[in-house]
Parts: sequence; structure tokens; C-alpha cells
Amino acid sequence: MTSQPTLSSRLGDLAPLATPSPPSFELIERNIRRVLDRYDAPEKPPERDAERLFAEMQRRIRESDWHKVPMSFVTRIASLIYAAAHRFREDLAEIRRFLCAEIRATTRHGFLNPMMRIYFESYETGKAHTVELAEALRHSRSKIGARWQPLLENVPELLDARNAPSALAAIMERMPDPWHGLRALGLHQPHAPGLMDAAHLEFLKAIGPKLTNLNEIERLLGWLKPDDRALRQVGAGAAIEVLLGHWRTRNPSADIQSLLVDRLTQLYSHPRVNPHPAWSEVDPVLVQVFLRWLMGADIRFLFRVLTEVERGHMWADREKFWWTLHEQGRIDEVWIAFNDEGHSAALSKLPADIRQSGRRFGRQVGDRDKSLLVMRIRNKIVIEGTFSFRVHFFKADQPRAPELYKTRYDVADIRNLSNLDVIAHQGDWQSRVLMALSR
Repeated sequence: MTSQPTLSSRLGDLAPLATPSPPSFELIERNIRRVLDRYDAPEKPPERDAERLFAEMQRRIRESDWHKVPMSFVTRIASLIYAAAHRFREDLAEIRRFLCAEIRATTRHGFLNPMMRIYFESYETGKAHTVELAEALRHSRSKIGARWQPLLENVPELLDARNAPSALAAIMERMPDPWHGLRALGLHQPHAPGLMDAAHLEFLKAIGPKLTNLNEIERLLGWLKPDDRALRQVGAGAAIEVLLGHWRTRNPSADIQSLLVDRLTQLYSHPRVNPHPAWSEVDPVLVQVFLRWLMGADIRFLFRVLTEVERGHMWADREKFWWTLHEQGRIDEVWIAFNDEGHSAALSKLPADIRQSGRRFGRQVGDRDKSLLVMRIRNKIVIEGTFSFRVHFFKADQPRAPELYKTRYDVADIRNLSNLDVIAHQGDWQSRVLMALSR
């Protein structure tokens, strides 16, 4: 008869418990971020009858009549009352005082969270409405919902009406990637209006002295247009100005110049062709600096494309001549118009978003083998063309003179215009061109 193992021996032989690995919350967190990105954007509800709503709110305040009033009504009024069109109105001060008193008294996240958003979006340094909201929210800081708590913890000065922008900028200045860095701190919309507009300007002051460094330039460009996110619009002119500001009287390295030409035209378009409004905010002297770089890039680009698509012709003498005039500062404006083959080749060399949204050159639709270099040189319009097209000279102010920055050109139209001179590329054509320019 076989003896049975004792209970103690059985317990001693127990295999260790295999605990399952903890679940991954990455997918859930990604979905949460997507929802916040979509629905936590700055709210700008259209309102056709704001005055009726203000009157209704004032009546309820005076009569203490809150029977069946939904919280959405109050937050809707708050969004309107702190909008730019109404936030300074003295006749609405009663409503603003009521809202600030409610911030101090309530414990409801459904009210405090929207008021935090309104403080953020309506922020203006030193303005009374900002100071009043900041003081009220600071009083109720511990009662503000979880949505805002990570940001409040990471940026303790967030409710300091005077120092919040510089505190945010100081944090951004330490971040390798400010846009994603702020999101990691709990700010779901780093390009939100109001407080972030002010922080953006403070960030430009902090990073400005470093913008002779390629990596720092890349960091600022990444803040202006992060990944596939929307482009920063407010303060864009100030950003362009600080990016170009070091180069008023000296030239950057070739790498920096190429990066700024490519990325600024990619983000804010050509200053003379469909320009983004930001260019109107930039010092005209710096716009001219940028246009000079752009001219050089366009001259090089034209001949690079021509060398690729017109393999049977050598363009070295023409490129050297016009490049020398550009370096001497004698060319004021440049525009390119490619023939069909050159146009296709040129497009293929541009980033997709420039191909879709902005023009960097035009098209020559007449002779199939002709591409054009259209220039303004002082009071003359000068047109260089490929192959047998001669250099044409026009007075800039003459009727029907060819214009720069057009989408389409036809060499037949140009040949038929009254001109000052035409010079073929034969013999010492360069000297004849210089004489024509001096007349």
C-alpha cells in the first residue's frame, strides 16, 4: 500500500504563482490625447444676440433667480463676457464681478474648468479682467479639476497674472522641443490664444540671442510648425523678425541661409507672392535681406533645373554673369518662369506643402524650350531666356511692361512688346548687357 504525501510536503512543492504582466495603457492614453486634441480646442461659439444674453444674466443676478438655469448658460455668458469685443465694457462689470465671486465660492469642476480656459484664452498682461480672474482662480486653485492640475503643478506661476508668460517662456527655453514639451506638462493646446501668445513673445526674447546657431533655429521653427500641426499665426511676424535679426549687416552660413529660405517660404510663403500677413509685421529692412537671399536661391535653382532638363546646353556663362550681379547687389527682384519640362522638374524638388499651397515660380507657356529669368534692376525690367531667347530690356514704368511674380508668361508676348534693347548671347554679350543697364 502506497503512502500518501503529507500536506506539508504538498505545500512545499507548490509552484510559484505566475502573475500576468501588467496591461499596457498606451492605446488608451493615445485615444485620450486624440479626444482632447479634437474637443479641447479653444471654443469660439458664434452668438448673434449677445446683448439679450447679457441682459438676461444681469436680471438673474439682481433677482437671484437661478431656477432651472443650466451651467452651460453661465459658461456661455462667461465666454462672451471675456471675449475681446466685450471684456473692457464697464456696463458688464457686474457680470464679471459675479463670475469671480462664483469662482471663489463654488466647488463645481463644470464651472471652474471653463473659467480656467477663459482665463488662459483672454489673458492680457496687466489688464484688469486678467488680474481679477487670476486672483479668483488662485483662491480656488485646489478645487480646479484634474484637467488643469498637472499644468498648475508644473507651472506654479500659471495664476500669477504678471509673471505667467515669462514663467512659461523660461520652461519652454529649457525644452528641446517646446510644443511637445508643453503637452507633456499638461497643456493640450500650446498654440492657444491669450496667455500662450504672451508666452510666445517672451520665448522669442529668451531664444533670440541664440539664433545664430542652426540647432536653435530648428528649435524655434519646430515651435512655429510642429509636425503636422497647425502653423502658429499670432506673433509670427515677431518670430520671423527674430530669426532674421542677426543678419542685418552680415551674412549667415550657407546652411543657415538655405534653411531659413526654405522653411520661411514653406511656412509663411514668398514675401511678394501670396504673402502671409506675418510679413507685413516684419521690419522692411529685414524683408529686403530675406528677398536678397531668396533671389540668390532662385538664380541657383533656375540653373540647377536647367542643367538637369536641358542636357544639350551649357549655362555656366549665364549663371556666372547673373550671379555676379546679384552678389554685387545690382539685382533688386527676381522671378522664374519654367517651361513645361522645367516646371515639372522644379516642382519635384519642392516640399509637398509648398507645391500645394504656395508658389515659388511661374510657368512659360509659349515656346516649349524656353524658361525665363525675370528681373527688376533699378528702373528696368530685364528678361533672360534659354537657348535662342535674347536678353530683353524694358522700362519698369512703361505701359504693359512685363511684371514679376505672374503665374504665366508667353515669350511671344514678350517679343512683341516695345523694348529698350535686345541682346543676343554672342561674343562679349556680357559687356553689352552692362552697357544697356547703365543707360
